[in-house]
Amino acid sequence: MTDAKCNWRRYEELRPDDLHDLVNAHPVAYWPLGLLEHHGWALPIGYDGLKADRICQRLARQTGGVILPTMWWGGGGGHGDFRWTHYQSQEATAAILDSTVRQLFLSGFRVVVLLAGHYPWQSLLNERVPGLVADHADRLLLAGTELTIADLGLQGDHAALEETSYGLALFPEHIDMTALTAGRGADSTWSTAGAPAESGRHPGVEYDPAEPLFGQLGEDARQANADRGEAGVVRLVEELSSQILRFLGES
Repeated sequence: MTDAKCNWRRYEELRPDDLHDLVNAHPVAYWPLGLLEHHGWALPIGYDGLKADRICQRLARQTGGVILPTMWWGGGGGHGDFRWTHYQSQEATAAILDSTVRQLFLSGFRVVVLLAGHYPWQSLLNERVPGLVADHADRLLLAGTELTIADLGLQGDHAALEETSYGLALFPEHIDMTALTAGRGADSTWSTAGAPAESGRHPGVEYDPAEPLFGQLGEDARQANADRGEAGVVRLVEELSSQILRFLGES
């Protein structure tokens, strides 16, 4: 198997000649799909994209290739009324997704991995990916969240036990568990539309900004730990890198 552990780069940093050579050697493109969305008091607003990007880095160390700039503009989810969240239309994100994947395959990539950190990306992927696969039968397109891109039985939530554990494993420098405290007011919490009415609230989400678990959906984030997140990441990276290298004939 080719030793590709350091032979990856970020797409936007490469000159044309360098990109050409790297893609000839390791024709794999990773595209992290993220979002800017409130993730409770402990996690960064860009959690979804950071998670996807860090996992893509782990994968690229095993397969080589390039990592595209994170796609921050998506939609869907139950946090549209929370301040600092930015949702976009399905039509806009679908058009960017479709055209970019087609351009990547046309440029010579044999493998494209769309790793979504934001779970509602899944509905758009379910809609668009089958057509892309049908049009590129000789290529490998892997698409989904860490829960769906491989059948590993991993668990997810929103800003709670599972996501916080992944974050502690992947980017602990951006997490502050001591921020999970009570007492915030509503003035710095909601978008200009204000807090949603009871009828418009996503089931299971904590909507009281005075609560330490505000914004969370799932089991208590205060029980999170890096070992839990690392175990899931390791399983995912092993499975996806094996699939990619088998397709490329390197193992």
